[in-house]
Amino acid sequence: MRDDRTRAATALVAMAGKAVRDLRRPSFPVDVTTPSGENLTTDQPGRYPLDLRPMTAGSTLDHERVVVTRAATGETYRNPVSVSLYALAQHTGAIAAGPSGVTAAERPPGVQALLCQAGWLRASQDGNGGWRYPVPVPRYGVRPGWYSAMAQGLAVSVMLRAYATTGERSFLDASEGAVELMLRPLEAGGCSHYDQLGRPFPEECPSEPVSHILNGAVFALFGLCELSRHQNGTAHERVASRLRDSLTAFDLGYWTRYDLRHTAPASFAYHCLHVALLTAAGRVLADPRWLTVAHAWDRYTHSPARRLRAAAGKGRFVLRERRDRS
Repeated sequence: MRDDRTRAATALVAMAGKAVRDLRRPSFPVDVTTPSGENLTTDQPGRYPLDLRPMTAGSTLDHERVVVTRAATGETYRNPVSVSLYALAQHTGAIAAGPSGVTAAERPPGVQALLCQAGWLRASQDGNGGWRYPVPVPRYGVRPGWYSAMAQGLAVSVMLRAYATTGERSFLDASEGAVELMLRPLEAGGCSHYDQLGRPFPEECPSEPVSHILNGAVFALFGLCELSRHQNGTAHERVASRLRDSLTAFDLGYWTRYDLRHTAPASFAYHCLHVALLTAAGRVLADPRWLTVAHAWDRYTHSPARRLRAAAGKGRFVLRERRDRS
């Protein structure tokens, strides 16, 4: 028993020390401005709100050039979130490279990569409008076969860009089906938890009790915003209102939480992602209240003491999880 405590303490100190020593901030560039010459029509998506190229730089492609993810078992599978993040990153790169030709043969590699991922998403979307995950999530007690609002929203963003590129109506239809499932209540097999005001919180992982994962919900919101813009609708407003009013619950006073089911602080990478997502959301929605919270959370990262406290808290949480599973 003493040896177990010693190993746990050593691991905790190592994790905390690494957080203080590693001063490299993860890169999540906010990218909501439109470059000169880009289409500014309200129904055509341009740059994604975040430049996802740093996040997806290490993506692995299979023989069909579709992104694959390695599960805990060692097996690989096509994860719709990873597929979509890569597609959006490639699209951003294509836009940054400048105007491209109008024919399929003239499309730059980034656009071709986007369309490859979008084609898989369209072909693999099930009759409910979603993509079931074949892996469990032990942290939330979720078995294989679940839908993710984060996957739904990101896929919408990918397929809207594929529709804008090709004009193929099936991509737009797939986007609409994905949003319908995203906003369907959890108890009806969907991805959203509704409050007493009828406002949905898109659940990245549909657990019981609900987990309310922040980054997944904001990614879902971006997809919903883009489809609402295309349809000249307002479906995103209730989600934006719910998420904005929930932000204080994620604030520990010195750091942010990854979700509302656990009180542990988020990792440094996820905390920085929270700052970037809120900054992007504030600009996309033209709502300074998101930017105010993002600025407050960003200040936390400049304090070594807060970073150490967050790393220690995260380390204790991870060690407790490992102990509970053993």
